[in-house]
Amino acid sequence: MKKILVCILGFIMVSCNRGKTEFVQSQVYKNLYLVKNMPDNLISRQKVIQEFIIGNSLNNDTEFYKYSGDTKYFLDHEEDPGGFSSEELQNYRENDGIASLFFMKCKKDSMKKEGILRYYQDEYTGFYAPDTIIFECR
Repeated sequence: MKKILVCILGFIMVSCNRGKTEFVQSQVYKNLYLVKNMPDNLISRQKVIQEFIIGNSLNNDTEFYKYSGDTKYFLDHEEDPGGFSSEELQNYRENDGIASLFFMKCKKDSMKKEGILRYYQDEYTGFYAPDTIIFECR
């Protein structure tokens, strides 16, 4: 009985430590957000990203990456493409890239934009998964 109680308490503590999903905006690149505590479920991850975009009325091209030891560098540092210790965000896309949001002008009304959100496949690796349209041209 004690073992079961210890397991349940351990599970509760781990669940509580996971915390709420947090979006941290880069101070250098205003169109970059690093995401802490992403949900494990693919559908939940997509929903969290979409809710953030709509809730914050994002209307410019934006990149979402997982907050990691590698990507946190870009919160307050610019990319450094040259030299021995090169640091470029695209180098971490395979492991830490989550999604890319980009906007296109509507054909019928060039004053309006259509936002398209593309997710990276297979645990943030590879090419983009199918598109999700956030704001449609009507």
